[in-house]
Amino acid sequence: MNISAPNIYEEELWKNMVKYEAIGGDVQYLKATLQDGESAFIEPGHLIHKSSDVHLDVQAGGLHGALSHMLSGSAVFLLKVNGPGVFTAAGFLPGKIVEVKLNGNSILAEFNAFLSMDSGIDYSRKFAGIWTGMMGGEGVFLEKFTGNGSIFLHSHGQPLELNLQPGEQIQVEMSHVLAFEESVQYNVQRIGGLKTMLLAGAEGEGLFFANMKGPGKVWVHTISLHQLALKMIRRQ
Repeated sequence: MNISAPNIYEEELWKNMVKYEAIGGDVQYLKATLQDGESAFIEPGHLIHKSSDVHLDVQAGGLHGALSHMLSGSAVFLLKVNGPGVFTAAGFLPGKIVEVKLNGNSILAEFNAFLSMDSGIDYSRKFAGIWTGMMGGEGVFLEKFTGNGSIFLHSHGQPLELNLQPGEQIQVEMSHVLAFEESVQYNVQRIGGLKTMLLAGAEGEGLFFANMKGPGKVWVHTISLHQLALKMIRRQ
């Protein structure tokens, strides 16, 4: 298994389509430059600014897509950003931007992670079953992306990219999972019983793990949004 921390500081990420740059150090934002006829999609609420010539269209995901968005607590619609012009976007907390390039394959991402993507990518929700709702879980649905182009995810803290070989297995604390390729097999396992839960504290640290089996890539982030929120509540 190879582990790396993507170095995307102020780097042009892909030149074949829309020009993207991740700008900043520990607190990054995404800058996209679109030519006439180019477009991209963005999750509402993440847009910082746009050129006055950039036109926005609201794209609905249909009844099933809207229902899954409402149940997972995120926006029902995506914004389609049409060039020419520039727009910038960012996550809600300090962290870094991770680019994932698709070449006809698919990835699944934690539903708070999506930031922006090329217009040639299909977007849908996948019910995650036991992935959700339990202590350490981050949401009821995973987001599925399929097609050709780049997806940009926002990582809380430092992102790590793990490349699993066929049959290789790892366990990731659930709220640290950012995304993984569809070729990766996964299930959720609770570690320990009542004593472990009591010793772990209110954060549920170490209670639920995602068992990930290769082949394929897995992206994790070093800060858990779930655990950070619980820490802040306990300090009040």
